[in-house]
Amino acid sequence: MPVDRFDDGVRGAFLTQEDAAAAVNELEEEGFGPEAITVFSPMPTPHLEELLVRGASPVRLFTLIGGFLGTCTGFALTYWTFFAWPLHVGGKPVSSFPVTVVIMFELTVLLGGLFTLAGVFIFSRIPTWGRKPGYHERFSDDLFGVFVHADDDDTQSRARTILDRMGAEGVDDVDR
Repeated sequence: MPVDRFDDGVRGAFLTQEDAAAAVNELEEEGFGPEAITVFSPMPTPHLEELLVRGASPVRLFTLIGGFLGTCTGFALTYWTFFAWPLHVGGKPVSSFPVTVVIMFELTVLLGGLFTLAGVFIFSRIPTWGRKPGYHERFSDDLFGVFVHADDDDTQSRARTILDRMGAEGVDDVDR
């Protein structure tokens, strides 16, 4: 179920992690995909994270691109240096590949790490300029929240019915 707009939806509050997990399972059985469900928790809960199976992280592509650029940059930098300031010693060639390996390795690690850090910040949406849709202050204190992203009234009523049936303490519509 593709969701075009992630601002509107239905929010349910649960007292226990097990109740929230059961609601997530029920929502997925009824056809709501992981991209349409957001879970809020007052503490780290790996069990809830495992329920919403997401695809592979795109951060690894940032690492690959950074490492490749680091290798190319190290190679180009050393060869540019060789030919910008040639030093002829004992009839040996001006350039030598083994000398470039250390610089290439160091720049691969440096740019790979910096690109990874940038990817983590980008895909984690750090810094956050606003609250996530469906967030409530009590989700940081003592309640578990399940927010279902839904634009149309039919989807919202289906989600509201499921959350009520699963024992949510409070179910309300969220419109931004």
